[in-house]
Amino acid sequence: MRSTFQLIICLSACLGCLTACSFFESVDTWQPAATPLENFSSDHLLTIKDHPYCKATLDAYCNYLYSPGALGNLMIKRQHQSIQILQGDTRNGFSQVFYSYSIAKIRHRRELPQDFYRILMRQNYFGKLERLLSRRPRLEMTIQQRLSDEQLDYELGSIWQAAIDETIIDRMNRKFPGYYKIPEKLMPIELDVARRKMHRILISQISQAIWKDDANWQKVVDLFQQLQKSFVHVISILDIPDSIRNDWIQRIQSVRLVLPGSMPEISDEECSTTTINAYYYYHLNVITVCAGDFNSENIMETLAHEMGHVLAINRSQYLFEKNSRMGHRLSALRQNVCEPRAFSCDQWQHFKQKFNDSLASLDTFKPELPDFQKCLQRQVTRNVLNDADYTRFAKSIMADRMSDLASDDEFLRITKAEIPLSTGKMQINPNYLNPCSYYLWSQGEEPIDDALTTLMFFTAEYRCTNDGDHLQKLRTAMATANDMSEQVIEKTLRVEGQFSDRDELEIEGFSSPPYERFADVLGSYAMADLLSHYPSKADRLNTFLASSSWQCMPPSLDTHYPLESTLENTYVYDDHAQGDQREKEWFTGPLRAVIGCQKDFDFNECSLPFKNDKGVFLN
Repeated sequence: MRSTFQLIICLSACLGCLTACSFFESVDTWQPAATPLENFSSDHLLTIKDHPYCKATLDAYCNYLYSPGALGNLMIKRQHQSIQILQGDTRNGFSQVFYSYSIAKIRHRRELPQDFYRILMRQNYFGKLERLLSRRPRLEMTIQQRLSDEQLDYELGSIWQAAIDETIIDRMNRKFPGYYKIPEKLMPIELDVARRKMHRILISQISQAIWKDDANWQKVVDLFQQLQKSFVHVISILDIPDSIRNDWIQRIQSVRLVLPGSMPEISDEECSTTTINAYYYYHLNVITVCAGDFNSENIMETLAHEMGHVLAINRSQYLFEKNSRMGHRLSALRQNVCEPRAFSCDQWQHFKQKFNDSLASLDTFKPELPDFQKCLQRQVTRNVLNDADYTRFAKSIMADRMSDLASDDEFLRITKAEIPLSTGKMQINPNYLNPCSYYLWSQGEEPIDDALTTLMFFTAEYRCTNDGDHLQKLRTAMATANDMSEQVIEKTLRVEGQFSDRDELEIEGFSSPPYERFADVLGSYAMADLLSHYPSKADRLNTFLASSSWQCMPPSLDTHYPLESTLENTYVYDDHAQGDQREKEWFTGPLRAVIGCQKDFDFNECSLPFKNDKGVFLN
């Protein structure tokens, strides 16, 4: 028999009117209620029959998306399959992404880690979550119902977090018997590192259980594969040197898409839940799209942007440094230093003898397409870096680093075979003379100027300094690490040059990074290529608008005063263009041609030439 509760769930999720409800017989088969949405098509926005204005069309769409009748939720019509945009709230006041996340937790609860699941069941978490999702709209609540709703919401958050904490304590105690007895203030840093690793593993397991079989995530996977092909096609027809073309194709084919939260190395609890964002981790060469994003909009534009980062100059700089003689020798040193049984002072002496030669290998970097990179800079650099500037910035960066490391007792801890506890007792240091062990996850992907390099220099010099005075030995090792690291940083600053994203250089007007605008332009080209395969102009335009939903903002100062907001944002040091400027960035020539819109704005468009001089992918 269908329960009253099932009926409430169905009706409370509606956004405006009643519709046919799909009921469930148990939580196992629970499906969210059908949500009636305002229908949208670009036909409503045509200012010219065949060629609407680009910026005006996007602005009109954004106004429609956040109009009183839609409030962030739309059904965008296409010939074969419509697109849901769910960037608003349900009728009873939940954000659509929170509602989707909650439904996914209930639906996949049995795939959660069993120890974690048992704790949640003991606290009747899922029953309480169902009750929360069935609440009345705020306007229909009594004050007692509102207070009860607030208490239940708070209780659910506490149960979830307590279950995570309890699971970690239990797992840690099984691995380290007696762990649960140790007060927080007496917790050795080594056990704290192990606990944080355990936390990331658990979050990864939870994320995979909730999302790995999700239909919306599968759409991301399919779209990623399509965009890879489009990027390869675009790169093949760009009029660029063959060396760059071959490198870019290899890079776009090697990047991986990962489920949000699935990699413990980059586990992000917020990204696995309701965050509307996506990230490219250029050290690991992986992309993830957060759950809030793939549950709320078409993510073609977002994913194309993140894939554009794979080709950006900061990734080029990183690969150059890792593949240089310095990079290879640091990798060998890492194995020597971080595996104490294999440590050799002869290897360290050899490394120091070849140090200047290694540094010289960093002098040959040449930025790809420098004129294009300069065009993409958000700020005009008003100063030019000289030798004295590079030295000054390197010294400043190293002074801050040495201060941070020393404040955390990093140097002292590495050199002590035993560590004192707050009780006065001594404990064996399991990470003695092994700086890598203090990193949560390290696969050797760190850039060459990372703090780990400084700690490796310090550890090697400390082990190999023949001095009976331990204080002097420590002093020598710290000074050596500081001096060598400073030289490495100065070289990497020279590699970065005017395209560096370091705050120190940006604030003084020496640099402005082009990475974000680069990703927009290349992403726009790939998106244009993919859209060119859609059957009609209406589908192409509607899909473009749907995927641009993230750029639409609810009514705000920015939306009401765009020109003043643009002026204000010229003082913002942010890699991303802001608001109105960001929207214009996507309307490159190829994309305008594919969606069939006319340019109706002034903008410093940066473009790459195509072999056919058209940059148009339509047949």
